[in-house]
Amino acid sequence: MQRHRGEGSTETLREAAEQLAAAGEAIAALVREAAAPVEPRLSPHGLRVLSVVSARPGRNLTSVAAAVGLGLPRASRVCAALESAGLLLRGPTDGDRRAIGLQLSQEGSAFLERFRRSRVDRAAAVLRRMPADERGALVTALGELVLAVAAVGSERG
Repeated sequence: MQRHRGEGSTETLREAAEQLAAAGEAIAALVREAAAPVEPRLSPHGLRVLSVVSARPGRNLTSVAAAVGLGLPRASRVCAALESAGLLLRGPTDGDRRAIGLQLSQEGSAFLERFRRSRVDRAAAVLRRMPADERGALVTALGELVLAVAAVGSERG
């Protein structure tokens, strides 16, 4: 399903892209700040691995590495560290006892919930500083952004 493409001058598009890049940096900073008070402290890769495994428990290491964008050796080290911290479990999958799947431990699920709650709390603190009508416009624009990002991703294959 192809959505409409925005029209406008190249200069306007460039200005919008610069604003988007600046907003991305601000959001990344917000996420880093949200992670700071949550123990144990994890790397961004560790957080991403937990999120990916949470979304689809039982994935194997190769699948998780690809989803996170890490090479297999690095992903293995990240998973080993998460396992040592008691946040991740490795074990046979339901369909194939020889295959090793990953899933969050109870501690891993609790950690991810604390992190997500902290992230939402930080975002809410930022949004409270915006006028209500601007927040509504932002929510609409972010919805469109998510669709556009997905469309670009599917075009790349």
